[in-house]
Amino acid sequence: MVSVSRREMIAATGAGITALAGCVSGGTSSGGGTESMHVGWVPIYSNMQYFVMTQRGYYDGLDAEVSTTKFASGPAAVKAFAAGDIDVGLFGVTPSMVLTDKGVNADVLAANSRNGFEMVATDDFADRYDEQGADAFERYADDRGSKPVWGTAPDGSVPDTLTRYWLEKDLDAGQTEDLVDKPKVPPAKAPQTAQSRDITGTTVQEPYATLVAGIDGYRQIEWSGNVLPGHPVTVSFVSNRVSDSLKRDFVEQHVRATNAIRDDPASAATDAAAVLDLDADLAERAMASKASDFLANPHDIADQSVAMSTFVADVGNISGEMSADELFDFSVYDDVA
Repeated sequence: MVSVSRREMIAATGAGITALAGCVSGGTSSGGGTESMHVGWVPIYSNMQYFVMTQRGYYDGLDAEVSTTKFASGPAAVKAFAAGDIDVGLFGVTPSMVLTDKGVNADVLAANSRNGFEMVATDDFADRYDEQGADAFERYADDRGSKPVWGTAPDGSVPDTLTRYWLEKDLDAGQTEDLVDKPKVPPAKAPQTAQSRDITGTTVQEPYATLVAGIDGYRQIEWSGNVLPGHPVTVSFVSNRVSDSLKRDFVEQHVRATNAIRDDPASAATDAAAVLDLDADLAERAMASKASDFLANPHDIADQSVAMSTFVADVGNISGEMSADELFDFSVYDDVA
C-alpha cells in the first residue's frame, strides 16, 4: 500500500498489511501542526462522493493534510483500516460491521449509496428466471446437471449479503449454497469473467453492471432495490482518531458532494470518468442506472443495515446481529444537517 496526495490515483493490493485479526491499531495524526487524514477508497460508483470531492477540490475545504489510497478490493481496504493505515474508509457497510465487531474504534458517519446492485445473468438463465422465478435455480441444475455459477464478492460482503437476501428471503428459494455455486469474483473482474463465460450470473455494482449487461448473451434480471428497498451499499467509516472538528468538516463536504451529484448527475459522471479512467459514454450510462442511488443521511440506511447484519453473522463474519447504535454515530451528520 502506498500513500499519495488526493490528486493522484494508485492501485493498492494491500500486500504487507497486517492481517485483520488482532491488528487493531491506534494510529496518530501529525503532532503539533495541521491534522492529517488518510482516506482509503474502492473504485466503484457507490463511492461517487469521492470522485466529486477529488475532482472539484472539496478536500481543500478541510483543515487537514489529506492523503488517499485506492484499493483494488474491499478486503484490502478493510485490512488497512484495521491496521490503522487509513482514517476514513469509503467501502461497504458490511466490512464496516466486521471492523466494528473486531473492536475497531470507528463509526459510520454518513451513507454513500443505496440500492446499488444489479443481478445480471446469461440469456438462457434470464429466460428461465422470467418464466419460473424462484424455481429457476433448481430447474437449471436439474437440466444442466450442475448449479448456476453466481460469481460475486466474498462471503459477508455487501453483494454477497444481497445475493443471500434475494435467494433466501425475497424469493424464498432455499439456502444459497444449495442453489448456486458462488466463486469469488471482485466487481472489477466481473466483466472479464462474464466475457469468458465462466459465470451464469453475478450480483454487481456500477459501472461493472452496465458493462456485464452489455456483453452479448447477458442481461439484467433483477435490481437490488426491489429485493431490499433502501439497502445500503457503501458508507463513510471514520476512525475516532479523527478530531470532532475534522469529522464535522468531512461530513459537511460529503453532504456538499451528495447534493452536487443529485443536482447534476451528468457532471458527476464526468468526475467519475476522470478518476476511474472510464469512457464518457459508459460513465453516463452507468450514472443513469437505477443502481446509481446516492445519499448522505445515515438514518436512511440504519434499519436496513440491521437487517443485513443477520446475514453477515450467518456466514460467521460477525458474532451476531448488530444494532444501529453499535455501527453508526448519527450526531455528526445531525449537527451538519
